[in-house]
Amino acid sequence: MTWRVTLALGTLTLLLGCADGANGDKGLVRFSQVVNFVETNDFTPPLVLGRTVLIKLEHAPLGEQSFPELSLEVTGGAAQVLPLGFAQYAVRLDEEKAYRFRAKEGTRELDAISVVAKKGARLRLHAKAQVVTSGESGGRRCVRAAAVNLADLTLAPNQEAAVTVVPVDDAGAPMLGMLQLTAKSSRPDLELDTPFFFEGGSPNTLTLRPTVVTGRLGDVSVDIVDPAFATLTQTVRVTAETAAITCN
Repeated sequence: MTWRVTLALGTLTLLLGCADGANGDKGLVRFSQVVNFVETNDFTPPLVLGRTVLIKLEHAPLGEQSFPELSLEVTGGAAQVLPLGFAQYAVRLDEEKAYRFRAKEGTRELDAISVVAKKGARLRLHAKAQVVTSGESGGRRCVRAAAVNLADLTLAPNQEAAVTVVPVDDAGAPMLGMLQLTAKSSRPDLELDTPFFFEGGSPNTLTLRPTVVTGRLGDVSVDIVDPAFATLTQTVRVTAETAAITCN
């Protein structure tokens, strides 16, 4: 089964709210990220060349109120900027250069931050998977969620896991950018899907859901691809036995 999510500048839907980000050099405008990248929290890491970030202009320092009267200009190199409304923008940087994100009030620059765009070196998975278990005990039905080390991940039919793909640079440090991912499992025992990312949510996430078609414990190989990176392969263990759950 193949899973695919492609984020193009022309097909974005409007997202409300903010998440990570950074205040401008003058401390007047907060350049907020609409979504959270799991291993970063500001614009210090380089942005992945040719991949999108979502930005909302807000009042600094708290960033709790939007700046709808401001526009965003990106200078320094080739870039695409798509207004999304309510002071939100989708930005893609297309050259390995230093850029300036400039919040402008009419023709006047109100505040700005510096960012760098670089080609990503490789993909890896975040060390923790978010596992959701559903079931019944003591006559009650419930759902439980937990963070599990990726190395210890074994999925039962009543579980599903969310794993996050992280682009990294040559030193292995995380980068920023919403990837263009395709994923494929080696056996039908594992379905792959992508949740709709939301305000403050994490993009680049893959949901793994066992189907246990073959009815046996085993390893499933998952290939994860972005056209700008080499294929990332991860082994996931699937079991036919239902995971135990305690409903309080």
